[in-house]
Amino acid sequence: MTEAELPRWQSDPEAVVAEVVATVDPSCMLQAVTAAVDRVFRQRPQRRELARILEADPSLLTSSLPQVPRLVERLIRALVEGGATGLVLPSCAACGRQRPLTATSASGRICGSCYNRNRIEDRCCVECGRRDFRGRDREGRPRCRKHLPDQDVDPIREITGLLAASTGLQRAVLEDAVRRAERSRAGQLRLWWALSDRPDLLTGAGAHGPQSISAPAKILVDRGARGVVIPLCPWCNASTNLVSLREGIRCCSHCWAKSRTTRCARCGRDRPVGGHDGEGRAVCVSCRQMDPLHHRRCDGCGEIRIRRRRTDDGGGLCPACCTNPYALCATCGAWRPCWFASTATPRCQPCTAKARHQAVCVRCGQLRRVNNRTPDGEPLCATCGTPPSPCDGCGKTFRISALLPGGRRLCQTCWTKHPSAKKPCVRCGVVTRLFHRGMCPNCARDRSLRDVFAGPDGQVRPELHGVVDTLRALDARTVLRWVHKTPARRAAFRALATATGPVTHQSLDTVADGHVADHLRALLVAHGVLAVRDEQLAQIEQWLPKVLGRLPDAAERRIVERWARWQPLRRLHRQVAHTSPGQACGIRQEIRSVIRLLEWLPAQGSSLAACRQDHIDAYLATGTAERLRIRAFLHWTSRHLHTRALTAPFYTSSLAADIIAADTRWRLVHRLVSEPDIAVRDRAAGLLLLLFAQPPSRICALSRDDVLDDGTTLRLRLGTHPVEIPPPLDGMLRERVRHPVGKAHRLEPGPSRWLFPGSRAGRPMEPVSLSRRLKALGIRPRPTRNASLMDLASELPAFVFSRLLGFCEQTAENWMAESGGGDAPYAAHRARGAGRVRPARQGDATPAQGPP
Repeated sequence: MTEAELPRWQSDPEAVVAEVVATVDPSCMLQAVTAAVDRVFRQRPQRRELARILEADPSLLTSSLPQVPRLVERLIRALVEGGATGLVLPSCAACGRQRPLTATSASGRICGSCYNRNRIEDRCCVECGRRDFRGRDREGRPRCRKHLPDQDVDPIREITGLLAASTGLQRAVLEDAVRRAERSRAGQLRLWWALSDRPDLLTGAGAHGPQSISAPAKILVDRGARGVVIPLCPWCNASTNLVSLREGIRCCSHCWAKSRTTRCARCGRDRPVGGHDGEGRAVCVSCRQMDPLHHRRCDGCGEIRIRRRRTDDGGGLCPACCTNPYALCATCGAWRPCWFASTATPRCQPCTAKARHQAVCVRCGQLRRVNNRTPDGEPLCATCGTPPSPCDGCGKTFRISALLPGGRRLCQTCWTKHPSAKKPCVRCGVVTRLFHRGMCPNCARDRSLRDVFAGPDGQVRPELHGVVDTLRALDARTVLRWVHKTPARRAAFRALATATGPVTHQSLDTVADGHVADHLRALLVAHGVLAVRDEQLAQIEQWLPKVLGRLPDAAERRIVERWARWQPLRRLHRQVAHTSPGQACGIRQEIRSVIRLLEWLPAQGSSLAACRQDHIDAYLATGTAERLRIRAFLHWTSRHLHTRALTAPFYTSSLAADIIAADTRWRLVHRLVSEPDIAVRDRAAGLLLLLFAQPPSRICALSRDDVLDDGTTLRLRLGTHPVEIPPPLDGMLRERVRHPVGKAHRLEPGPSRWLFPGSRAGRPMEPVSLSRRLKALGIRPRPTRNASLMDLASELPAFVFSRLLGFCEQTAENWMAESGGGDAPYAAHRARGAGRVRPARQGDATPAQGPP
């Protein structure tokens, strides 16, 4: 039955009540009646019952009869206090006064005073008729103070006499146990009467006795009593307090609830009654929550949904708008919305789900967390409880995410595209898929940013306006994921909100570390909030104190730090261009080599000040060629008198020590040209390495400005003279110019200037990442580049080689000599010439092509 087919007192009870009251008493305004109903009757079923009663008999508002229902009396009292003059309060059936009628009698509803008077009369002493009730005897008859039941009996002595022989405990221990279990004399008497009638209550028949039998049984078991058994529930064998009665026998509350189950009119399962549908049939709690009849408008999102939490003004919030307060989860340590946030052990939703009861699934037989149950109550895991089924939209088998009113079942992808998933935002009115609380992602992003960046005074400090504006310019769902789903980023935002002073590179290093700080820094630099800095140099300066901590001697540590800052780091500070990844890697290796030497010397019984040349020779002879990098450090220490005159050979490496065969190189070229399934980014980078001998560091540094395209011929600036790019590589580079899409394309203010953008805003891809992608394709960068250099040096003059590919003259001469080329003297003469340089010809612009 739809809402349109329901009686009006069910679909709109507030309007029915207001109309009936306004008809009986014209002095009552509709708005006042509706406000009174909302204030007095918080539950929706109460309003429906009130509307049903008044619609059937409006005269109850003016009859003053004691048979008037309690709901009608509460409404009349609220309206009379508000100024209504045409309504009459009901009178007490006993005294006739118009007082709150809180009880019932045989003649009708009565007030509290009459109820207490009747109750006193029913408790007159069975011996003398006095009204000072003090208890009941063994037969349940009332007794006064003068005629207390069993006045001459000591119940503790009687109970210990019953238990002394069977439990094996001393009388003093038994007396103390009885006093702890029952502190009042009346309770001790009831315990004695129960044990006298059934001595086996403490030996296994506790379910047939009173509720109070569990406490003494537990105390006696703790004291080591012999033969005493804690009462168990007869249906589930649980050792808990048996507080309920089922079929005349004590049971736990869970089994009592099971005994009161009925078949749900909707799902057909035997479950406790949670309510009734529009036709009056009993339904379970789950089906009642799904029934639109019980849904109301949410004060947060404005949708008609089930209410989970009430607000201070009498409204309510749906489950989507109810968020638990944020706290550090005591289980996983993440900053998330948690249950029990005000306690010492808050717990987030994922940890709560993991702590759910586990059982063997009746379908798959696996021990998993119980997510669903069969109609018979058998446990089901999440996979078996919600099995995939065909989607009515795409026809594929997925988990169903939405059930449309017509019965159509849609998967997550189809539901996202369906018009029913898009609703108007409660703030801006745009029709889209809402994020939470009735707001679109853009409005939710602005609200979340205000909340996370609010300081102790609740306001965003002026120094953070640039950061907030930058985040507002990004994709809304990305920012919302950072704020709500990424604890490290949220913690960094909160640290910025509580800090003082402007946002600088140094402040970012203090509020976050590692990947989070680098990502946020790149984002702010790309949007102009922070100034550009040499990131590689800054990382070396932050890394230097950590690596120097390996040296135990403070004097040697100061010497190494002084050399590092005045020699390799000084060179980086004085150069105009920013430090490249290759330069940073070389300096790190040089510093590590020095530290390894100083760690090796103590094992030889020496130190830096006492080191001799034979120590250096022995150190270099027992290691790899990397140890030769200590030469610059030894010369510096010798010059500044920190050591004797020490030296080491130059660090050199063979140019063609690692090289691949020519046919292997051209086979890789053919694969990159002919296989379209490989990403365009990887194909273009691999061909630049195979054909033009460009290392990953130079490939990553290529920008859109280095591409010169006149529509017919595409040239690429690798050196001082652009080189003509042959097809199909020219098409790949044009694709990269048109669509330079990377992982951070949504985080940048405009199109990326790099041909190979990286994962951080405004920065190119890291050479290490590109090398890893090329290795996955079977292209090892170093030996492949050596083979390309060897082939190009053997076919091109050194002068053309250096100008087109961006190498210095000496490197070109070295590769010419390595390849056995005959024009090395000519190239050296042209490189040292003082005259004008001849422009590169078209024939010189393109490297020699190998076999296909």
